[in-house]
Amino acid sequence: MRKQHSAFAAASAAVLAVLALASPALAVQENHKPCLCGARITPLAGSARTVYVAQVKYSDPDADIPARVEVYIDDVAYPMRLAKGKPANGIYQARLTLPPGEHTYYFYGEDVRGLSERFPRYGQKRGPNVGTNTVFNRLPVLTNGGVYFDYGPEGTTFTFTVHYQDRDGRRPRAVRVIIDGLVREMSLHEGTATDGIYLYRAQLPVGPHSYYFVGIDDCGACVAHPRHGLLRGPVVDAVPNRPPELIQPLVDPLIGSKSARFSYRVEYRDPDGDPPSIARVYVDGIPHDLKLRSGRAHTGLYGYRMRHYLGDFHEYYFYFEDGRGGVRRLPDTGTFHGPNVVR
Repeated sequence: MRKQHSAFAAASAAVLAVLALASPALAVQENHKPCLCGARITPLAGSARTVYVAQVKYSDPDADIPARVEVYIDDVAYPMRLAKGKPANGIYQARLTLPPGEHTYYFYGEDVRGLSERFPRYGQKRGPNVGTNTVFNRLPVLTNGGVYFDYGPEGTTFTFTVHYQDRDGRRPRAVRVIIDGLVREMSLHEGTATDGIYLYRAQLPVGPHSYYFVGIDDCGACVAHPRHGLLRGPVVDAVPNRPPELIQPLVDPLIGSKSARFSYRVEYRDPDGDPPSIARVYVDGIPHDLKLRSGRAHTGLYGYRMRHYLGDFHEYYFYFEDGRGGVRRLPDTGTFHGPNVVR
């Protein structure tokens, strides 16, 4: 009897399992949340007169129709309508007009059995950016402005840098550094024109300095860094001036006729790199300006050519100033003799 009863119980359980699978009334169907894809708003920039279109594709793996499909702009819900396809697998849209300003959005869908989906699942996406009568323009941003170095001796090249970013992706009209009230144009050093580091190099006069940066975008909007006041620096220290040197003086030829052209030459060298403010040769007490014949202004050969009248009593000396108080005469005292002019 026990064996027959066990067989009957097993058979009953099998029958009940088949009936449960075959009958929806006996089995609870599992619900799956809907999917949202292709979510977007176009355009993402415009004016208050622009019509913005929010669009998303709603699909439900259980073929459940939606109870709600909405787009939230600044946390305000706007219902969306079926534009294409079937309710459980179709494209939903909403046509909107928005007030001026920067906005944020996300999409929300919920099926008739209460399961929901959100896009993005966390946070909100930025946009649209709405202008009053024209396309909305966001101000550019200037950051990390500074100078290398804070201190330096006279003759140091200082480097000013600032990071410029335009969130609308427009190239700037200008990126500038204003040093001691003087406007200097900066050039792109690294990155892109809309998101990059701009640079300006210069040598500055002795003393303390101050500066700030200005960026002007393609729409003419202007921002400054810092927003108020100035950045201090650099401080340029004076370097004591060293006088120039004069070497290898000569007159060529030493003997010549009165029709000959006599050349006076001397080599000028300045250890501070200063070009001469005065470069002269005095011949028989009369000054003549020398011209650079070869080399560079601060380290080159200077000369002057002229004719002479007959005699062996001519004399000359060279005189230079570097423009910073440095003076050199050659010879230090007296004069050189020559040339000797003969028939």
